[in-house]
Amino acid sequence: MGMRVNTGSGIDPTMVEKLIEVEKMPIKNVEKRRDKTLDEQKLFGQLKTLVGDLNGSLNSLRNRTDFIKLKVESSHPDIIDGTVDQQALPGSYEVEVRSVAKTHKLLAEAFPDKNETPVGFGYMTIELDDGKTFDIDIDPDEATLEHVARKINEAEAGAKAIVINTKENLQYPGEDMFRLLVISEKSGKEAKVLVDPDTTFLEFKEQVTGRNLEMLFEDVEVFDEDNNLEALMPGLVLNVKRAEPGTKISINISYDVDKTFEQIAGFVEKYNKCNEFLEKQFQVDPQTNQAGALSKDNTIRTIRRSLQNALQHNSKVSKFHSLAELGIITDSKTGGLKMDETKVKQALSEDYLGVANLFVQTASGPGAGTIMSDAVRGLQNSQYGVISSKDREYKRSLTNYEDDIARKERLAGQKAEGIKRRFSALESLLGGLNAQGQYLQAKFGGG
Repeated sequence: MGMRVNTGSGIDPTMVEKLIEVEKMPIKNVEKRRDKTLDEQKLFGQLKTLVGDLNGSLNSLRNRTDFIKLKVESSHPDIIDGTVDQQALPGSYEVEVRSVAKTHKLLAEAFPDKNETPVGFGYMTIELDDGKTFDIDIDPDEATLEHVARKINEAEAGAKAIVINTKENLQYPGEDMFRLLVISEKSGKEAKVLVDPDTTFLEFKEQVTGRNLEMLFEDVEVFDEDNNLEALMPGLVLNVKRAEPGTKISINISYDVDKTFEQIAGFVEKYNKCNEFLEKQFQVDPQTNQAGALSKDNTIRTIRRSLQNALQHNSKVSKFHSLAELGIITDSKTGGLKMDETKVKQALSEDYLGVANLFVQTASGPGAGTIMSDAVRGLQNSQYGVISSKDREYKRSLTNYEDDIARKERLAGQKAEGIKRRFSALESLLGGLNAQGQYLQAKFGGG
């Protein structure tokens, strides 16, 4: 226990502190309300994140171009494979690769090393298939194969150079091993490189003749300068790896059921997380007999009602009139969604476009995905959305609390100073009276 100090005046020295604490009570009350609001704001922030995640999952379900996923499969992926986007037309196509595109390559005479033996000096001229030329200046102090290759590559003019080590030829031991290979950065028979060695010792010969890709697509001859066909048909890019004349290859473009199912499953998962959070706010804790911190907030009720209403969509343009017919039903107890994975995948396999029309915007109107997406975006709208409005309300309340606390702290400080002054004066007065009493007692009544 603390020791009470006797000031000589008879006044309890802790009384001042107690009176000051009483003046601070209004501050503590406001601080409690502020802290409660901060806790609610943090909890509401969790809901905002969940709604944002739900909105992200709906982006792939609102429009046809976002919903439809295609895949391409090749019967001989070692010869040719490809990629596809939504512009492609599903179907099976037959191709035959007769020859692949090759770049024009020139090979210089061999040298014993790559970085010591001079290869001449002055300059060499390189001419490309489009008629453009560029000169490579060769410094006599650095005139090696590596130096020439570096100068060609630094020019970035449409040709590249590599110093290759051919290793020693066992049939002709002692032959020089290092050679300069100059390659056109374009492929096809028109992509040629011509090198005028001029004053150098570099004599080139044609190592590979440039040629075009040649193939049949649905028995139609197709040619290209390289082995990636990007303009053959909309949405399809074919990557040719090697030629195999006479081999018929099937290229099949089909709807990607698995990826589309992942999109739908992602929406169900994100919706259930939102619903679980919302329902938890209205559940009464048997121990405290209280519901969640946000249970009395109309914003929460509005969000829950908006999401539930958005699920009640009936399509008139699809074989599947509702999510329930597709295999996604609402749990009557929890309000969450239950999905029959087998039924949804079967529906996608049997009538992919019918499933798409249930979700996406069509000429006849919005689908389930579009309606849900619009509902969530409406909740998030920065001007009139209830989520944004609630954010602004929290900020205003917290600002007002801080202003009120600051004002009350100033007032309490002023009152505390007044209390201290009054008690100090009272203590001085009582101290003086006590001293006079003791003096009089000693003079008139003292023994």
